[in-house]
Amino acid sequence: MLNMYSSPDRPRLAPGSGLSLIIGLVLVWQSGAARADLSFDGKNRFIMTGQRMAVTLANDGSTAALAEVSLDWGAPASETSPLLPLAISKPLLRIDAGKKANVEVFYQGAGLPTDRETYLLLSVLDVPPAAKTPHSMTVALRHRFKLLYRPALKSTLDEAMAGLSWEVQKETQGRLIADNPSPYYLTLSDIEATGANGQRCGQPIEHLMLPPFSAQPVDIPACQPTSLHYQIVSDAGNLRPYGATLSAEKKSHGSAQL
Repeated sequence: MLNMYSSPDRPRLAPGSGLSLIIGLVLVWQSGAARADLSFDGKNRFIMTGQRMAVTLANDGSTAALAEVSLDWGAPASETSPLLPLAISKPLLRIDAGKKANVEVFYQGAGLPTDRETYLLLSVLDVPPAAKTPHSMTVALRHRFKLLYRPALKSTLDEAMAGLSWEVQKETQGRLIADNPSPYYLTLSDIEATGANGQRCGQPIEHLMLPPFSAQPVDIPACQPTSLHYQIVSDAGNLRPYGATLSAEKKSHGSAQL
C-alpha cells in the first residue's frame, strides 16, 4: 500500500466536509477506481473546549471500512517538542457498511496553553482492502482536519476576526503586515488586493493562517494595494467575507461584508 497525502486548508476544495479531505487514488494497470467511503458528519474542522470530544465517522460505502485515527501537533514536531497531552480512544476501528462510529479525543487537563488556542491535526487513514486485480497498486486515502483546542478565553472569535489589522510597510513596496492580536488562530482565504486605480494586484492569495498574538508579512508584488477583500474561516468551516481600506498612515481593520 502506498500512502499519498497532503494538507490543503481551503473549504472550497470539498464543500460541506472537505476542508482537510485528502483525495487519494487507486491505481490499476489498465483501469482505476477511487475509494472514498468515510465521511465525518459534515465537519471540516473540530473545536475542542473541554477534556473530551467525540468525532463521528460514517462509512457511506457498501463494504466494511478500516480506519486508523491519530493526532499530532499542527506544527512540525522537533526533538524538543513536548509529548502530546491528548489521546485517541480507538486508534484503529472497523466500521460496517452504512454505519457510524464515534472516536473520542481525551485531554489530560494540563500541558496546553490556557491563554490561547492550540493547533492540532486529526488524521484519519481509510485503509483500503488488499488489491484483487493482478499488477495493481493501492493508494490509501488520508483525511486531515484542523483540531483547535480552545481553553476558556475572555474574547470571542467574532471579536478576533474584527480585531485583525493590516499595516502598509512604507519601506517595502507592496508589503503588508497582517496582525492578529487575539488568542485565536485565524485562517484567511482568497485575499484579493486592489490598487489605487481599481486594478487587481495579481492573483489572490489562497491561504494564510495567523497564529495567536502574531504578525506576518504579506507580499503583494504586482502593485501597491489600497484595499483588500478576503474571507475568514468560521468555527463551522464557513467563509465570512471581509473588506479593508488600507492606509499608509495607520493600521486598517477589516469590516464584515454582506
